[in-house]
Amino acid sequence: KKLKATRLFDDAKQVYESEKANQDVLSIPFLLDASDYFQRWNEEFSNEILKEIAQIAYYNPKALKALAYKLEEKSIHEEAKLVYQRIAVLRPNDVQSYRDLALSYVVNGNYQEAMTLYKKMLANKMPNVDFSAIESTIINEIKHLVANHRQEVDYKDLHPDLLSVKFKSDVRFVFDWNDPNSEFEFQFVNPQKKFYTWAHTKLDNMERMTDEIQKGYHTEEYIIDDADKGEWIINIRNLSEEDTENPTYLKYTVYTNYGLPDETKEVKVIKLYQLENKVTLDKFKYKG
Repeated sequence: KKLKATRLFDDAKQVYESEKANQDVLSIPFLLDASDYFQRWNEEFSNEILKEIAQIAYYNPKALKALAYKLEEKSIHEEAKLVYQRIAVLRPNDVQSYRDLALSYVVNGNYQEAMTLYKKMLANKMPNVDFSAIESTIINEIKHLVANHRQEVDYKDLHPDLLSVKFKSDVRFVFDWNDPNSEFEFQFVNPQKKFYTWAHTKLDNMERMTDEIQKGYHTEEYIIDDADKGEWIINIRNLSEEDTENPTYLKYTVYTNYGLPDETKEVKVIKLYQLENKVTLDKFKYKG
């Protein structure tokens, strides 16, 4: 609050340093919020604050994922890749470690490294890691990689089904969260006001959550293709008791015209831990 009351960069910096010194434990929200706040004044200082998270969370995959999400939101992709590489060292048996790293390789232009990793995931031949639960996501991302970067990857040993040049989806949503134990629900409302709810809770989805925790994944995708035209709404609500020092963040990625030359992509980091009441995450007009 003191920080938001400041009007000059130097004053704000002083307040930040003072508040930081008074913290018993540097919380992830304190540093992420401070970084967001300083973005309007000094991007370099904003990014320096993010580097502090990398230092204090060096052995903490949950906090490192929140950092990686924020770096991706800010399009600092090379740094995000380094964070994902660190997470893979910390969590070598987690499905999510490899999928996030492959996606980061693509964004950074390391297309063949991404393809090599995706092929290993698709073949499900890594010791102690079972990728079967996210197979559809892996397939979509391989198809996308081939459709967009065919000249830069070795695709000759892929199944013909993965090589379609006509691969596309009108809208693709990907939700990633930094803790498989987190409980929440999504609600999709179509133009006719009919809704579909996906509950990520032990009560409604115990089998799925147990599988996530055992295999180490926390991602879900939805594709809207040839669907009802008009306004769609996505609502979200957190249902977990949260750790205030290292709470749950959600990375929300929306692709339009996924797989086409005019594809657009937007990444948002959502403070899931704050959403105790249902809120609207996004609204969009679907033209079909």
